[in-house]
Amino acid sequence: MNIPKKRFENLVLGAAARIVASLPPELRARAEEVVFVVADRPAPEQMESLGDDKNDEYAGDLLGLYEGTSLVDRSIDDTLLAPDRITLFRIPFAEMCANERELREEIRLTIIHELGHFFGFEEGDLEERGLA
Repeated sequence: MNIPKKRFENLVLGAAARIVASLPPELRARAEEVVFVVADRPAPEQMESLGDDKNDEYAGDLLGLYEGTSLVDRSIDDTLLAPDRITLFRIPFAEMCANERELREEIRLTIIHELGHFFGFEEGDLEERGLA
């Protein structure tokens, strides 16, 4: 599927706003601080941050990536942390989705999955909850 970068960005930001707005107030306030970013593909340093075992597993088809310190891993001393960021990668989405309906659903699921990492869920936790 061919999706222009600006259209993809609009879909991501719209979905993120709806998902964050649907959270309970105490979670919503924290999630509103997360920055949502769109890129065509992961940068080399983003792939390196996954580690060698994940690098091979995700090569070319990584849809999203949470970068930051999850809420459960923070301490009172963490006052100068960089903003938490979730990046969604346009080209892997375009390659896997046949139409915009599928694209919207995959964007929604990926945002929920990456927000799960922000809140402190590991991959196994997300799988148990049907979010992986």
